[in-house]
Amino acid sequence: MTRQGWAERKVARKLGGQYISLSPKLTAELLRAEHRRAVRVVKQEIVATEKLRDTALRADNVAAEAVYLDTIVALNKALAALQKGRT
Repeated sequence: MTRQGWAERKVARKLGGQYISLSPKLTAELLRAEHRRAVRVVKQEIVATEKLRDTALRADNVAAEAVYLDTIVALNKALAALQKGRT
């Protein structure tokens, strides 16, 4: 199955095989789980990139530090977009 089939694989795994229709409750549960995973992945990437930036700072590598800083800003924007509307 291609990468585009990730949703079908998740549903099949959750239901234990082929599926005919999904209840709204199950659909919402699966979507919330994917959203939580996306937030978790972005947060992990921010932490990893901050560690790389600190390493670049210690090595006095200004170019690499700038790239890592730009990446951190982009990841924070992505995180803010994922969390938008949540309290």
